Amino acid sequence: MMLWVALAVVVILIAQDILLVYFFHARFKRHDEGLQWKEQLPTVSVIIPARNEIQVLPTCLAALSRLDYPSEKLQLLVADDQSIDGTGPMLEAWASEGANREKVKIEAKYTHLNGKANALAQMAQKASGELLLFTDADCEVNPMWVKAMVKAYTPKVGLVVGLTSVRRRGLFGRLQGQDWWLTLGMIKVTSDVGHLLTAVGNNMLISQEAYRRVGGFEGLPFSVTEDFVMGEAIKAAGFRPIFQFDQESLVLTKSETGLHALLRQRKRWMRGALNLPWFWQAVLALQVLFFPMVVIILFSTPLLGLGLWGCKLMFQVMFVRGLAKKANIYIPLWELFIFEVYYLVISWSTIVYYFWPSKVNWKERTY
Repeated sequence: MMLWVALAVVVILIAQDILLVYFFHARFKRHDEGLQWKEQLPTVSVIIPARNEIQVLPTCLAALSRLDYPSEKLQLLVADDQSIDGTGPMLEAWASEGANREKVKIEAKYTHLNGKANALAQMAQKASGELLLFTDADCEVNPMWVKAMVKAYTPKVGLVVGLTSVRRRGLFGRLQGQDWWLTLGMIKVTSDVGHLLTAVGNNMLISQEAYRRVGGFEGLPFSVTEDFVMGEAIKAAGFRPIFQFDQESLVLTKSETGLHALLRQRKRWMRGALNLPWFWQAVLALQVLFFPMVVIILFSTPLLGLGLWGCKLMFQVMFVRGLAKKANIYIPLWELFIFEVYYLVISWSTIVYYFWPSKVNWKERTY
């Protein structure tokens, strides 16, 4: 009986991977609906809060300085969220170098929100742009980022998610990058069929109309995944968010430096995932069950188990490589094989750590 259950789960997961590959290649949408802005670009406010980011800020700020967008239509808002490492003075100096730059003072104003959402709410109140564009201080945007996000926007969508990739530094960072590709690939596929799973806070555009209609971040309930809650609120308000998945919308983010830091990040993400509809929670749960189920098959029928595992790996490789190719990134096969071991360890470690009686630690704050 257990063997048949294992076979059913593995076959379902292989079918899921086949569908992901099919929909990504056959139904892929590159959103250019906003090209009507080409003659008259909208005003955009870029919003970046920072908390103890002195090590990564120089890269972030240098990238912002290279943005290819008319300066008179671009407002750059940065904020020091109660840092203790010199982040504040660095932001102050950078903001003083441009007329379209402004450093926002952050107060403990919205106590029902997490720290980052509190900062975002206050920064958005200072935003004068027709469109709000969000990223993080540990990210590096490319020069065409603003234009790529703007050209995807139309009033009916309300929110545009952009492409984020982990910097390919060291084996641990490369493997985290593959994890991101898988997750973002699922978000892209579901978005293209009309059901965006989640917003991604380090690369998202929101119109002022959509933002105000949901009451801003200050109008949201508490969550450690404020981007997810914002995305859900905008969908509930009648908008149809989309995912702009291309090289020009790409933002690079840093990888976590160790297993403990990665598990803390994933614990926070799982809090958000548990707010997904039951169907999507079941899909994610099935992903984790692949390894124990295929082991059961291997013990009973080794050749069949190896064949099924190889089949799943083949379609997973096709999917991840296809995703990365859209951003002009090459992933060697050996990394994709090592990722199988990484994913087994991280997925089950995340489950154990999630239920471990500890709070979510995020930017030196606990929730």
